[in-house]
Amino acid sequence: MKREEIFALIERIQAVCPPECKVETVPTKQPNDVHLIIIQRPATDFDEVTETSDTQVEEYKSFFERNLVLRKVYFWELQKIRRWHYETILPLLGDAATHFKVLYCCGNKFVAYERFTLFDYAENYAGVFDYLGVKDQRGYRWMGVCRNIDMLIGVLMTTYQEL
Repeated sequence: MKREEIFALIERIQAVCPPECKVETVPTKQPNDVHLIIIQRPATDFDEVTETSDTQVEEYKSFFERNLVLRKVYFWELQKIRRWHYETILPLLGDAATHFKVLYCCGNKFVAYERFTLFDYAENYAGVFDYLGVKDQRGYRWMGVCRNIDMLIGVLMTTYQEL
């Protein structure tokens, strides 16, 4: 994609986001022109999340026992991010979706959507990320907590897999 097309796309995404969100994009070292879209959500977005009954909560019990914030991140993704991502953001990306990774963050909490596996290399960052990865028919969803969101963004920009 041309630079102008990327900026136009980011403007369209910013237009559908709540005004307090910040949207930006950065290039990655992926060999086939992949960019990372970063959507920073307001703190109130995470504060409004409530725990509900969900069949998968039991499946991920060991992850949630290790990190109670991760449990809340799971519900944040379920209640605030997932539907909005699939129904609003992905249609805006359209055919260009293969050229983007999307990262939603709220402070040090994050949700990343990727068509290919994202964190195969995460064992190299033990203590930096605590995350849960789920594969579905659309790709991978990564929900987690990190010590520093800028460090996570740097990792996502500089690591890649051959497609």
